[in-house]
Amino acid sequence: MSVLVSDYLIEALEEFGVEHIFTVSGGGSIFLCDALSRAKKMKYVSCHHEQAAGYAGEAYARIKGFGVTLVTSGPGGTNAVSSCAASWLDSIPHLFISGQVFLDQTIRHRRGLRQCGVQEINIIDIVRPITKYSVMCQVAGAVPTQLRRALKHATTPRMGPVWLDIPADIQNARI
Repeated sequence: MSVLVSDYLIEALEEFGVEHIFTVSGGGSIFLCDALSRAKKMKYVSCHHEQAAGYAGEAYARIKGFGVTLVTSGPGGTNAVSSCAASWLDSIPHLFISGQVFLDQTIRHRRGLRQCGVQEINIIDIVRPITKYSVMCQVAGAVPTQLRRALKHATTPRMGPVWLDIPADIQNARI
């Protein structure tokens, strides 16, 4: 039986014990947001700005031991960078998930372009220095392994933030 990557991700986070996700919906994360609406146990907290979502996820992690923030591509991701840095400096276990444009619209194999897709930005290169683990999920079948690695890195000494960037077509792919 196959499942959408977005549904797998939300169900896996529920199994990990995540009860709340802080988010601002957007086109780049729409399949993940749809999966959130189908979650059986997890609640989502809709914020007005990605910076607020990031700091809410950080504060929640300080109280509950682990936080999750879900944002969209481009400025949605960059708006969460400050809270990622705060999580890094204070060793807060915090998972950031950003939606991304379709994989074939990314600049990953194009030289000389600033962007290819609408609202696209290479968030992984931006957050790499302030995360324990950060990756763009480029193959649907690799998402379970990448999620496990992210959760392990976030929650093992010295704890800290991790970031998964998931293109829309990967979110909507079956595994």
